[in-house]
Amino acid sequence: MIVTRLTSLHAPAISDCFRRVYGESYANELFYDVERLARALADGSLSSVGAIADDGRLMGHMAMTLHAGARHAELGNTVVDPAARGEGLAWRVGAGLTDWAKEKGFEDYLHYPTTDHHIMQERSVKGGFETGLMLGYIPAETDGKVNDAGNHLRAAATIVFEPLMRLRHRESGFLPPPYATIVRELAAACGVARDWVNGDVGVTPAYSSDAETQAFQKRDLVRLDFARVGADADAEIRRLAALPHACKQVDFRLGDDAIAYGVNRACEAGFVFCGWLPGYRECDVLRVQAVDGRTDLSPGVVNPVGRELSARISRELGH
Repeated sequence: MIVTRLTSLHAPAISDCFRRVYGESYANELFYDVERLARALADGSLSSVGAIADDGRLMGHMAMTLHAGARHAELGNTVVDPAARGEGLAWRVGAGLTDWAKEKGFEDYLHYPTTDHHIMQERSVKGGFETGLMLGYIPAETDGKVNDAGNHLRAAATIVFEPLMRLRHRESGFLPPPYATIVRELAAACGVARDWVNGDVGVTPAYSSDAETQAFQKRDLVRLDFARVGADADAEIRRLAALPHACKQVDFRLGDDAIAYGVNRACEAGFVFCGWLPGYRECDVLRVQAVDGRTDLSPGVVNPVGRELSARISRELGH
């Protein structure tokens, strides 16, 4: 078994690996579209490391996703063929990918262990820090438990920040009052240097929002990303809240001086804390979320911070 960096020529093998393991249920559409996958590997927006067997089959995979303007990398899309499990293959592939991230100059990365995999959660905090919990992020068809009524529930994923080297980047940010304390605490626990300013909820912007909505069909997730919160933020958020998707998320830039106005509108519309994502874009991002009855509201979080976040979100939901 050879662990190596993959190219666009490996796109068919990557897609075949995901289909062997997940059928058609994996939540990221990219890994079923060979042509699109090949383009992503060729242009560098996706960087994959894989374990290739002697017969040429891809037996393990992990990818690094790069967003335009982001200061971090996202690592994930981990899959291991059942025939190769129990050999530590995922850790070997992961080590190869983190080495690549260091070569690209990243100080840190984000990844999202599913709460259904306790070992992944436990290992994620060996050198990383949990900074959020995304409820309903994993479709019931991919993972998830069955409730008393026999219905499959959507599972959660933690948000984990993993430093790769001594952190040098320092920035300022505006903290919306509802989540100022939790973000300060998470940043302090991670050893991240920030100069925080409390945002003013009473300020209504005099301009329109710069925002984009993205839907992830297989994940049944829709996300509203505010590059800048404007006076129409309330209408944008309520439009999102009315959509039928099982999982809804709103991202706010902590570098936006109008963030408090937007977060306040989101809380009024029923959104609750999801996570703090350091360097997710050109600055840190605060994510809030809304889910429905198809979601497991008591996910199997195992680490202390994850349990605290789960309890906090549960209280905010009124459970």
